[in-house]
Amino acid sequence: MTRTPKIATRETTVQPSISLLLAMALGFLLTTACTIPGAIAPSTSPLDMNYVEISGKETSSSCGHTLLILPLGSPSPVSEVIEEMISSRGGDALIEVSSQSWTTWYLIGWANCFEITGKVVKVAR
Repeated sequence: MTRTPKIATRETTVQPSISLLLAMALGFLLTTACTIPGAIAPSTSPLDMNYVEISGKETSSSCGHTLLILPLGSPSPVSEVIEEMISSRGGDALIEVSSQSWTTWYLIGWANCFEITGKVVKVAR
């Protein structure tokens, strides 16, 4: 008596895996950013009407990065960024100042950033 081995057949269908879709959605969400509006001010120092605009709207930003839980750098202080904007044009103050900050998440870390926008002015003496 000879036995013939049974061959198991298995039909496979291509179906998207729920876990794969969830992993892709999580990956997408981890590379998004969240923006928060910041402070708005008429100027960075008290001014009367005797000033001259040196520049149009200018923007400067600074970021700090973190890998896993290790900080790789911090953003510059806001006051330093403002002073750098003013001194780069030889001005005395910023007017129409606004700011915003945001955090961008990556798969293994994040970046914390802020941005300052304003016009550089020189006080007329």
